[in-house]
Amino acid sequence: MNMKHKRISFLIAAHNEERIIGKTLKNLLELPYDNYEVVLGLDGCTDRTEDIVKEFCKKSKKFRYYKLNLRQGKTAVINKIIKNARGEIIIINDADWIFIARNKESLEEFISVFNDAKVGSIAESFPVEWQEDKIRKGNLGYKMVAYSSYFWLEFQKKNFTYGKAGEKNKGMLYLKEPTMFLTNIFRKKLYKDSFSLGDDFERTKDIMDAGYKIVIFNDISMPRMKCIYDKISVRDLFRQKKRTATARRQIKDEQKVNTGNYYLSALQYMIKESWKKGAGIGMIVLLWIFLTLIATFFSSFRKLDTRKGWALRARK
Repeated sequence: MNMKHKRISFLIAAHNEERIIGKTLKNLLELPYDNYEVVLGLDGCTDRTEDIVKEFCKKSKKFRYYKLNLRQGKTAVINKIIKNARGEIIIINDADWIFIARNKESLEEFISVFNDAKVGSIAESFPVEWQEDKIRKGNLGYKMVAYSSYFWLEFQKKNFTYGKAGEKNKGMLYLKEPTMFLTNIFRKKLYKDSFSLGDDFERTKDIMDAGYKIVIFNDISMPRMKCIYDKISVRDLFRQKKRTATARRQIKDEQKVNTGNYYLSALQYMIKESWKKGAGIGMIVLLWIFLTLIATFFSSFRKLDTRKGWALRARK
C-alpha cells in the first residue's frame, strides 16, 4: 500500500503553552495531507492551554487530547499518549515547533521513504532554529543555538552518513551509525518507552539496533520542523545546556551513545567552518562552546534526574 494512504500521528506534549500552542495547532490544521491525526497530552496545565486545544478539537476531528498530571517531562507524556495513537507513522511535534511542507506533493515524497520496509525513521536533517529570517532578527542566544546546531549537524552528516546512487543526488542520505542524530519521525511499532532526557538520541540507536535504516535529507526544501520562537535568553540557554549535559550522561550510562569518541573533532570542525563564514559567526560559535563547557562542568556537580532536568527547558 502506498504510504499516502496510511495514517500519520502527530504527538504533542504540552504544559502551560497558552502563548504558543495556537500557532502550532493552526499549522497542523492546515497541513496539506489527508490521513493524519493530532494527539496531545496536557500535562498538568494551569493556564488556558486546554481551552485553546478544545477550540481546535471543535474545528476538526483530527484533534484529540488527554488530560494528564504526570509532571515528569515530555518523554513520560509521549510514553502515555503514543498508546492511543492510530497512525503507523509517528511524528513527535514539540509544542513550540511547526511542521513545514511546501505542498502535498513534497510531503507525500517525504513520507514515501517508508515505502521501503527497511526504513525505520527519518532523522532531523536541519536544526529547527535554522531559518534565515529568524537568524537575522533573533537575539544572541538564538544565533548561538542556530549556528552551533547547524555546524554540529553538518559535522555528523559529513562523517556518519552515506548516499546511494541516484538518491544522493536528491539529497537523501542514510546513517552509518547513530551518534547524536535526533529521531522524532518513525514507525510506531519501533517505539520503546524512554525515561531519559535524550529520548530522541536513544531512539536513533534503538531503531538502528533493530536492523532498520534511518534516512536524513540534505535538501532544505524538504518538509521539516521549524521553531516558532526567535529569542532565547543566555540564562535559559545555560539551563538548557545543563540539561543536554545530563542527557549525554544518561545515554552514555545506558551504553546508548558515547560522544567522547568524536566530541573534540566536532568542536574543531565547528570552529573551523564557522570562522570561514566570518569573524562574527566564529565568535558566536565560540561563545556557544564556552557556555556548553561551563554548563557541562556545573552539571557534573549536580546530578539531575529526568524530572528535574525537564524543568530546565528554555522558556518560550
